Amino acid sequence: MQELVSIIVPVYNVEKYLPRCLDSLLDQTYEQIEIIAVNDGSSDGSGDVCQRYAGISGKIRYYSKGNEGISATRNFGIDRAQGTYLMFVDSDDHIEPDMVERMVAVMEQEDADLVQCAYRMDYRFGTLRRHAPQSRRWDYVEALHALLRNREVNNFVWGKLYRRALIGDLRFSRAWKGFEDVCFTVQVFMRSACFVTMHERFYHYVQHRGSFMNRDGLLALDMDMMLEMRASFAFQEQLLQEAYPDERFSNLRNYFNTDMMLIYTMLLFVRREEAERYEVPWLDTDALPRYARIAYRIWVGIAKAKFGRSLRLAQRPE
Repeated sequence: MQELVSIIVPVYNVEKYLPRCLDSLLDQTYEQIEIIAVNDGSSDGSGDVCQRYAGISGKIRYYSKGNEGISATRNFGIDRAQGTYLMFVDSDDHIEPDMVERMVAVMEQEDADLVQCAYRMDYRFGTLRRHAPQSRRWDYVEALHALLRNREVNNFVWGKLYRRALIGDLRFSRAWKGFEDVCFTVQVFMRSACFVTMHERFYHYVQHRGSFMNRDGLLALDMDMMLEMRASFAFQEQLLQEAYPDERFSNLRNYFNTDMMLIYTMLLFVRREEAERYEVPWLDTDALPRYARIAYRIWVGIAKAKFGRSLRLAQRPE
């Protein structure tokens, strides 16, 4: 007998993309699924789409509530999930028809707590195939180090199948506005005894105007968002170092990538008179590869040319 899989879909102003998402879930070759669609106070027709689909299929359980943000919405879904396994799918994304079946098979074959598949990024002009890890088992410490590299193992909550008991009482923190994934995922991994990656790209991460990283049709970010991203990686590293004092965990790769995006954001979206409001975090450039060290220093040099003394660079911590 198949175990029930709960698929949590947080919904907010995605009327245009939602039908494709829900169709991809209803087209799954795995029969025992429940789709928990939670409308987070959408102001467009997303709620009507959910109601229409719930009327078509008994697999869809539809809920509507006031706007509280993505963390509260996912938590709402977790609290109502009845499955042995749990999965998150964002409502503007979609998945391959055999994703659930193939991931459940690996979960049960390997007696895993957590399974991750690969993904592709879908743009209007085509598809970008992101790096796909090898299909393999990881022990928990090895997986945690890989999570910080953010390459073979990623910080997204979607594209993963979770054993419901693994999550237990863990919930998304509402303190994070945009990087709740980073803080939630590391805590899930810390609870997992067996993690498995799959090479297959089952998940379609759709990029469009209005999505999180493409709010104005390009990489248009703001400083508060970038500083919160930096803080989320610092939280992740500190949590791991406190839990495993004999291990040396470093999020340097993510700090570098975030700081490059942060300076990019300053250059494009911050006026000179506003620059003093922000401080570029300290980065251990000596520990970077030579090409990264050079790239960072060039980027900082350009920022200094634009902002002059208004540019604030954090000093090495004591």
